[in-house]
Amino acid sequence: MTGPSAEEQGPERVRPRDRRRVRWPLLAVVVVLGLLLTLTTQLERAAPTGTGVAPVEGLAPPLLDTPVRCTRTDDARRLAELRAGLRPDGRLTSAIATACPRLLDGVDVVYVGEVVGDVLRRDGGAWVQVNDDPYALTVGPFGPHRQREGFSAGLAVWLPDGLHEGLGPPGRYGRRGDVVRVTGVLRRADPDDAGGLTVRADTLEVLASATTVDEPLHRPLVAAAGTAALVALAAWGWARGRARRRAR
Repeated sequence: MTGPSAEEQGPERVRPRDRRRVRWPLLAVVVVLGLLLTLTTQLERAAPTGTGVAPVEGLAPPLLDTPVRCTRTDDARRLAELRAGLRPDGRLTSAIATACPRLLDGVDVVYVGEVVGDVLRRDGGAWVQVNDDPYALTVGPFGPHRQREGFSAGLAVWLPDGLHEGLGPPGRYGRRGDVVRVTGVLRRADPDDAGGLTVRADTLEVLASATTVDEPLHRPLVAAAGTAALVALAAWGWARGRARRRAR
C-alpha cells in the first residue's frame, strides 16, 4: 500500500533549522541599517555650522516688505496703486520681480546680488545670473555651513561690454562670487533671453569681491570614517582567515 503523493501532502514545511538560518541574517541587516541611519543623523547634527563669510552690510531695504502678486488682467490703475507703495530708494529683489513682473517692466531699478554659475559672453556683453537669496547676501555659500535658508533665487542680468570684464570667478559650492550692485532697466519679457525676466544693466559696482570659503574639518565624520575602515579591514581579515581554515 503506497502512501499519499507529494501533491496530497501539500507544500513542504520549512524546518526550524532553516528558519534560523534565514532569520539571523535578516535581523543582522535590519540592525546594521538602523545603526547606519542613526549614525548618519548624528553626524549631520554634529556638522560644523560656521559661515566663514561676512554678510553684506549697508544694503538699501527692498522696494516692498512683502512681494505683491498681480495678474495679466490687472489694469493700469491697479498697477499705479501698487507702484505708489514702493519705497523711493528701495532695491529690487527677485521675489518682487517674479511675483509681479508687470509692476516694474521698463522701469529703472537697483538690484543687488551675487554673481553665480557662469559668465556667458556674447557679442556686445555677457549674461550672468545674479542671486539675491540669503546664501548670497547673509549666510554665505552652501557647503562650509549647514544653515538652510530656503531656495536659491535670482535674476538674469545683461552686462554690456565694459561691465563684465573685471568680474571675479562666479559663486558656487564653497565659493561666494562678486556681490554686485547693478542699476538698469527691468524687462518682463526680454526677447534676447527667449522672453525671460531680466535686468539690462547700465552700471555695476562690486560691493564684495569673490572669495573662497574653506569648509571646516568635520572631526566626527573623520572619526566615523576611520572606525568604519578599521571594521571593514577586520572583517576582511576574519573572512580570509576563515576561508583558509576551510581550505585545509
